[in-house]
Amino acid sequence: MNSVTFPRKIVVGNFDPNLISSRCAAFESLLNLIANESRLRDAPAAIAFFQNVELNESRKLINEGKFDQALFVLETSFKLLNKVYTDRSRVVLSVLCRIVACAGYSGGTLAGPVEKWAQLALRRYEAVSDSDLLMIYVPLLHTCISIWDTLGRDKTKLVEELNNLRRRGMKVDSVPSLMDAVDGLDTSL
Repeated sequence: MNSVTFPRKIVVGNFDPNLISSRCAAFESLLNLIANESRLRDAPAAIAFFQNVELNESRKLINEGKFDQALFVLETSFKLLNKVYTDRSRVVLSVLCRIVACAGYSGGTLAGPVEKWAQLALRRYEAVSDSDLLMIYVPLLHTCISIWDTLGRDKTKLVEELNNLRRRGMKVDSVPSLMDAVDGLDTSL
C-alpha cells in the first residue's frame, strides 16, 4: 500500500482538472494493487466495497420493476469488478448472472443488451468447475432458453446442454430462478 498515494484533501479547488486527474491515477493504482494481490482482492471488505452499494441499489430497482435502471447499475458494477477480479471469479460471475436475470425480468424489452450479456455469461461458464458456481449454471441455462425464446433465437444448443447435464446426473428441473440462485451463492460466501 505504500506505493499508492492520494493527493491531499483540500477545501477549495476539488474540481481542478489536475487534482481530479491525480486522484483518478491514484485510484487506478489502488485498483491494480488490489487486483494483483489475492489477499486484498478476496477480502470480504474489498468485495463489499466493490459491490454492496450497487447490489443493494439494483435489488431495489428490480423490486420496483425498473429493470433498465437496474441493468445500468449492474453493468457499471460489472465493468469495475471485471477490472479487479478474473473473468471466472465468483464475484464477476455473480454480477454477470444478475445482469442476465435482470435483463430476463424485462420480458425482452431490453433485447440488445439481453442477448449480449447472456452470451457473455454462457461463454464465461464454459470452463467453470467450482461446484458452487455450477449450481448457478442450470438456472442460467433456463433463463437463457427463456430469453432466446422471447427473442425468437434458436435455443437448440442450450436445450442440448441442459439435457447433457441431466444425463450426467445434475438436477435440471425445478431449480430456483437465476436471481434466487445468485442470491443463494452470495449468502454462502
